[in-house]
Amino acid sequence: MFSFNFPSNNSEDDYFSNINYMKNIECIIPSCELSLNVRCNGISTKKPFFVYAEKIDFKGLIQLRLAEKADHRKMYISTVDTNSFNELKQDQSLHVSFSGFVENLIKILQDCQRGQLEVDLIQNREHAMTLQFYEMRPFKNLVHLCLPIKPAPLNVILFYMNNVLYSLQKKNASIESSMQCMQHELSSHLSRMSQLEVENAKLRESLLENSKAMTNKHQEEILRMQEALKKSSDHRHSDNERHMMAMSALQAQLDKALQDKANIYSEKCQESKRCEHLRDEVGSLKSALSSVKDQNEKHMAEMAALRNVERKNEMHLLDSRKHIHELQDKIKKFDKVKSDLLAELEAEKKICHTKRQALEMATEEISKANEIIAKQGVEIVKNKKTIAVRTEVALQQEKAIREKDKQLIIQNEKIQGLQRAIESLRKDIPMQLESMKQFADTIENKYSEQISSLNQKLLSASKDRSSGRRTIR
Repeated sequence: MFSFNFPSNNSEDDYFSNINYMKNIECIIPSCELSLNVRCNGISTKKPFFVYAEKIDFKGLIQLRLAEKADHRKMYISTVDTNSFNELKQDQSLHVSFSGFVENLIKILQDCQRGQLEVDLIQNREHAMTLQFYEMRPFKNLVHLCLPIKPAPLNVILFYMNNVLYSLQKKNASIESSMQCMQHELSSHLSRMSQLEVENAKLRESLLENSKAMTNKHQEEILRMQEALKKSSDHRHSDNERHMMAMSALQAQLDKALQDKANIYSEKCQESKRCEHLRDEVGSLKSALSSVKDQNEKHMAEMAALRNVERKNEMHLLDSRKHIHELQDKIKKFDKVKSDLLAELEAEKKICHTKRQALEMATEEISKANEIIAKQGVEIVKNKKTIAVRTEVALQQEKAIREKDKQLIIQNEKIQGLQRAIESLRKDIPMQLESMKQFADTIENKYSEQISSLNQKLLSASKDRSSGRRTIR
C-alpha cells in the first residue's frame, strides 16, 4: 500500500467551498454516477456515488468530490496541489506534468464511465482512505492511479447541500411560475374553446345551408349543360351524316369526270395521230402539186389522179369537221357539268357559312357557361378559404369539412370534364370546316385546270385544222 500525506492545512479544500472563488472553479468533466467498491475491514460493498471533478488553475488545485447517492451527507473529497502531486509522482512513478496529470485523470474518469476501469474506496485500519483506479485482469489487477481521500468536513457538506437546495428552489420556482402560466393558458384556452364551439355550431348550420344550395345549383347547371351537350352532339352527328352524303356524291361525280377525261384523252390521241397522218399526206400533196405545176403540160394524166386525191382529202376534211362538231358538243356538256358543280360548291359554301354562324352562337353560349363556371369556381375557392380558416381552430369539424371538400373536388372534376368536352368540340368543328374548305378548293382547282387545259387543246386543234384547210386550198 502507498502512504500519502494530505496538504498541511485545510485552506486548499476551503477554496472549493468558498463563494468568493466560485467564478474561478472549472469543472474538468460533467458530474456522473459511478459504482464504487467500498472496502472497510476486509468487507467490500458496491455503492453508487456521484463524482464531481473540479480545478482552480491560478491556485494549481484539483479536487475530486464523491457523494453517496443514497445519502449526500456521506461525502468524500480528494484535493491535489503541486506538492502532493510531486509526492504522487515519486511514489507512483508518474511521467507527466501537472497539466498532463489533469488530462490523464479525465481519461481515467471517462474509462470508468465506460466500465473499462474499476474504482475502489479503501479504508485502512488507521482510518486512512485511498481512492484506487485499476484495471481488472485475469492474473493481476493493474493499478493506474491511487489518490488520497478523506471525509468532507461539515462546513463543506453544508455548503454543497445549500447549493443543491438553492438550485432545487430555483427549479421549483420556475416550475411553479410555468404551472401558473399553464393554468392561465388553460383557462383562456377553455374559454376560447367554448367560443369556438359556439362558432362551430353556427358554421355547421351555415355550411349545411350553403352546401345544400351549392349542390342544388350545381345539379341544375350540370343538367342544363348535359342537355346542351346532347343537343350539340345530335346536331353535330346529323351534320356529319350530311357532309358524308355530300362527300360521297362529289366523289362519284369526280369518278365519272375522271372516266370522261380518260375517254377524251384517248380520243384526243387518236385525233392527233390522224392529224399527223393528214399532215404527212398534205406534205406529199404539196410536193406533188409543185411537181405538177412545173410539168403541167407533160403530166395531164397525173392531174386527174391528183383531183381524185383532192376529192378524197375533202372527204377526210368533212369527216374531221363532223368530229370537231362532236367535240364541241362534248365541251358544252362539260361546261354544263362544270356549272352544276360550281352551283353545288356555292351551295356547300352557303351551308358552311350557316354552320359557322351556328358554331359562333355555340361558342358564345360556351363562353357564357365558362363565365358562370368561373364565378362558381371563385365562390368555391372563397368557401374553401373560409372553411380552411375555421377548420384550423375547430379540430372536431375536420371530418365533415373533408367530406365537403371531396364533394367539391368531385364537382370540380365534373366541371373540368365538361370544359374538356367543350374544348374538344371547339377544336374538332373548325378542323372539319377547314378540311371541307380544303376539299372544295382542291375540287375547284382540279376541274378548273382540267377544263382550261381541254379548252386550250381544242383551240389548238381547231387552229391546226384551219391552217391545214388553208394549205389544201
